[in-house]
Order: sequence, then C-alpha cells, then structure tokens
Amino acid sequence: MTPPTRCKVPVGLEPALRACGVAPGDVLALAGLPTGLFSVPGAALPVPAYFELWRAIRKVSDDPDIGLALARAIRADFTEPYFLAVFSCATLGAAVQVVARYKRILSPEDVDLDVDRVGGEATVTYRWPAGVGPPPQALVDAELAFLTELARRVAVDSPLRVELAAPMLDAPSGHAAYYGCPIRIGAPRNALVLAAADLDLPLGTHNPALLRALVPYLRANTPAAPGGEVEQVRSAIARRLPGARPTVDAVARDVAMSGRSLQRLLREHGTAFRELLDEVRQEHARGYLRATSFSDAEVAFLLGFGDPASFYRAFRAWTGMSPGRFRQQN
Repeated sequence: MTPPTRCKVPVGLEPALRACGVAPGDVLALAGLPTGLFSVPGAALPVPAYFELWRAIRKVSDDPDIGLALARAIRADFTEPYFLAVFSCATLGAAVQVVARYKRILSPEDVDLDVDRVGGEATVTYRWPAGVGPPPQALVDAELAFLTELARRVAVDSPLRVELAAPMLDAPSGHAAYYGCPIRIGAPRNALVLAAADLDLPLGTHNPALLRALVPYLRANTPAAPGGEVEQVRSAIARRLPGARPTVDAVARDVAMSGRSLQRLLREHGTAFRELLDEVRQEHARGYLRATSFSDAEVAFLLGFGDPASFYRAFRAWTGMSPGRFRQQN
C-alpha cells in the first residue's frame, strides 16, 4: 500500500475542543480550513494543513498545555477502530504495540517501541518524515499524553521520563505537573519512557473478541513502513525473553495477530519465527556480554534459555566461540 501523505482528523477532536472551552469554528477559520470539516466522515488533511490545524488550536486556546488537556478530554476509545483496538488489548505492552503497528492508518508517522530489559526502560518514540518539518508542540503533547493516559489506566501514575525535541516550552510548569517525571527539553526525539515491567500490566478494558474483529480492518487499511511490522515482532520477542523461550502464539498476541498470521507475515518478509528469535537472542547476548558483568547463568535467563548449557551451545553456534572468550575479546 502507498505510504500515506494525509492525516486523518480524529473523530473525537471537535467535542474535545468544546470540552476544553475552545471554539471549533474559530480554530478552522484561523487554520483556513472548511467550516464543516469536523462533520465530514473520515476527513483527512495534507500534513501541512494538519499541522496548521494544531497551530490554530494552540493560538485560539491561548493555552500552552492544550495538547495535554485534549488528550484527557477526547473519548478516544469510542471513536476510531484504531483506538478501539488499543483499548481492547490484554496488557499495556500489547496496547502500545497496536499504537506502534497501526499508527500509519491515521498519519504518515512512525511509532517505535524499544524495550531495554537490562535498563528497565521501554521507550516509545514518535517520528514524522524528515521532509515535513517539526510537528506543532500541541500535537506532540496530545500524542505523548494519550500514551500517558493509557498507562494511567493500569495504575502507572507517571512515566520514567519524557523527551521533547522542542528547544523550549512556553510554560514548562504545566508539563511538569502533568507528567510528574523528569522532562528533557531539546532532545533528539519526541518520546515517552516507561518502566519495562509496566508493559505486563493488564488493561481492564480487554476485549479479545472485539480485537479479533478489528485487526483485519486495521491490517487492510494501514500502510506499513518497510520492515516496520517485522521490527514490531522483534520488539515483542525481546520483551518476552527473560525467563522463558517466547512462543509464536504469545508473541502473536502481543502484536494483535493470530499465530498463523504472524508466521505468514514473517514468510512474506523472508524469515521465520525461529530465525528472528535467534537474531534477537544473539543481538542481546552480545550486548550483555560486552556491557555487563552478568554471569552466563544470568544471561541465559535473560535470553529465555532453560539452562546455561543451552545458552552456551547456542552462543557457540552463533559466533564460533564461548561466551567467556567473546567477553575477553570485546
């Protein structure tokens, strides 16, 4: 499917604006958009016009924290199939995977989830194409606050850290009060950092039947970035590694797919689950042996091996040397 060049206007944006005391008509007028835009089903805008919409929201509201307020006000779970799927997932981690995997159904934006079990962090990064310029801060705030609100549904009061690419904020105190965690300004990315362990927390809105019904629609209508789907599977494998060997069905649930669909996806990309599992294990093994003093038994556990001997044999098959020799040479 051709990569998207337009951004879908969220169905719940107009009532959320009203709830925040912002006149939708004034926003559309300032942005130079049609007065009936919010009433058009499936309305979508070119990226520059969508950014202008969010700049107008900021100006009309005269509120530097309007993006945070909109994320709290919008009834996302009752609007788009995308959001319905997010809230139908079993765990916070699975919901973030759906956010990442299907975000492009709404806009030409990539969302990456990087889980570092050793450091205990799970980083969710939002990336717009380089050619469109920096997104308005109100839009960045709304997207990161949406994830924060999602995490708060499973009793995660605050992220570990927020990273904002903006060189400055108009009113930093509002962001500090909302997030309740360190905020890095002028970062190379817009990202929310959660505790990796929190990804396993259950969502109270879990609805497996609804999720099964929605996924075919999302798959059919989401333009995937090259290799993006496989990277999501890699991340899911990495998240499940500690303590036990990840299974096809478990990883498939994490990325909101059936086991059969997952295996078909990997075949279409010229790989297989076992191959991807070995790649992820080898990559993490090299990282642990280079950067930590973990014993072979501890590394084996973190990689999901049943015992150190199994890890030893696998590592020798991957590299032609023992873990100890590799550590000495690196």
